[in-house]
Amino acid sequence: MAWPRIVRKNFSDPLKIHPETRIPGRGTEEMKTNEITGRYRRGNYGMAFELGRPGVGARFYDVEKVARALSTLDVGFEENNPVTKLMTDRKKGFINPEVLGEKVLSAIVEFLAPAEKLPRVLEVLDRVSKEINTVFSGDIISRIGTDGSVPYLKVIQDMNRFISINGKSNVGLGRPLAKS
Repeated sequence: MAWPRIVRKNFSDPLKIHPETRIPGRGTEEMKTNEITGRYRRGNYGMAFELGRPGVGARFYDVEKVARALSTLDVGFEENNPVTKLMTDRKKGFINPEVLGEKVLSAIVEFLAPAEKLPRVLEVLDRVSKEINTVFSGDIISRIGTDGSVPYLKVIQDMNRFISINGKSNVGLGRPLAKS
């Protein structure tokens, strides 16, 4: 496939190694291996918002709307994320205009933000959700509290949000754990 249509394959085949990140799938390994890398420290959250799903898909103009809305909060978009690689302006969340009309299975906007920004992130997503024409789901990547608590649980509950009981907990078996 030729550019820009090739992005369809890169974002729709979860086994495809993305040519720019050299990582299979649509996100980064850091999201799934924080217990090893220690990238997301206490007081900060890695966040990911996946637009589209099988049978629904997403167009990059909707992905850009989400990225632009989040950029108003001065979040740090993940360098090794395939969506970030398509951004022409990472401070403002602009995506290469050549791909805006391309439809993919899904795309993940991934970023790092201080924990205190979580309520604002959710408010921004509430607003932008009315402007996009696809479904999306969110992930929060964090370390558990020193007492074993989930640090963002109260904020999520206070904002009347759904938390899946199918959350993922990594314990790093077989590899050295990151230092706190």
